[in-house]
Amino acid sequence: RFSWEAILMASNPMGSNPIVAISYFASPVHTPPPNWRGQAEHPDRVTTAMSALQAAGITTRCELLQCGREASDEELQRVHLRKHLDQVARNAAAQSKSKNSFFTEGTESAARVAAAAVIDATKHVLGDHGPRRSFVLARPPGHHASRTGVPDEGGEGDFAEGGCYYNSVAVAAAAAQQDGVDRIAIVDFDVHHGNGTQEIFESDPSVLVISLHADLRYPGTGAIEEVGEGAGAGFNVNIMWEGSADWPPHYADYAVAVKLVVLPILQAFRPGLLLISAGFDAAEGEGFHAKLAPESFGAMTESMLTALPDVPTVAALEGGYVPPMVARCCVAVMGALLGDKVDEPEETKISKLSESKGCKATLLKVAEAHEAHWGESANLTVAKVKAFFEGQREQQKGLPNVRGSKRGRA
Repeated sequence: RFSWEAILMASNPMGSNPIVAISYFASPVHTPPPNWRGQAEHPDRVTTAMSALQAAGITTRCELLQCGREASDEELQRVHLRKHLDQVARNAAAQSKSKNSFFTEGTESAARVAAAAVIDATKHVLGDHGPRRSFVLARPPGHHASRTGVPDEGGEGDFAEGGCYYNSVAVAAAAAQQDGVDRIAIVDFDVHHGNGTQEIFESDPSVLVISLHADLRYPGTGAIEEVGEGAGAGFNVNIMWEGSADWPPHYADYAVAVKLVVLPILQAFRPGLLLISAGFDAAEGEGFHAKLAPESFGAMTESMLTALPDVPTVAALEGGYVPPMVARCCVAVMGALLGDKVDEPEETKISKLSESKGCKATLLKVAEAHEAHWGESANLTVAKVKAFFEGQREQQKGLPNVRGSKRGRA
């Protein structure tokens, strides 16, 4: 096994800020091979972010604690089949690669350490005396990893999708269930749908999964109509920005979704733990169908923390592949976790929303899919969404189009 650098930091409990923890490791041996043309899932993603946190003075507000173990088979097998673990080990030993994932001799260990970091951060925030909020700055990511690790039981397609080997957030949720937490909420704002997380919990009514993601060819899942299965129906909420290639959503679109859908459902569900799959590839400059400023991620995080002020919270890095942008997003989210004032991006505040046809159509469809599940407890109804956009239309009369001429209006 490799010795991975891992640091757990907790803010000074004597200070004025909320108690917060950060777990960090870069997994340097799990590095893309030469001539790799797939996704740029590289150690620079987290080393650059940690440097930015230090430069922003965030680390000086923290107390350093050591951590860095590997997740056990027992912990991983709460969400992954045994054959999945065996395949990860075999592929790492062979240093194989597929269309969108690579394996090195350090991959299996790195993925176990990443999973353990989220597990331990979760246990930390659930404890009686430790931090109540935590951010796990670690790689590789995990939200595409399903029970089997492949798209179907027959084994067709790429193994370990999207550079994800073990689903760290799902493993942490399962560990919390084992420790007696009866309701867990997972919010995923990575631009790609967290298909692995959905598959693992789609029949479990004790785990609410909310995903905000673009309409992308990969992974090809996450339709609004996918609301969960059996007893889990209604506890899988997909906010997929349909047709987003034609209207890349900005923060105002996400802010409206958070206001009308995410926060009301979270508050109605009343989780005992909030896990955030913090992917930053919806940021402008990442090259996907979204254009969020770094402050957007901090504002969304702050909104959830304000709505659930006493709920233990862990945010874990998922996607985001442009290191300087990932760094800025991490600083914004960490600021929210620390309780610093987070300003919405000025040009895209809800009060200045230039009504987007895509946003309105998406949220109306979400309301249609979930009104039977959340209409009464969370007031998520088609009528409420329509009324909101009618109100926005009235506010917009006489205001300039702050989104620019390329954005459509209803």
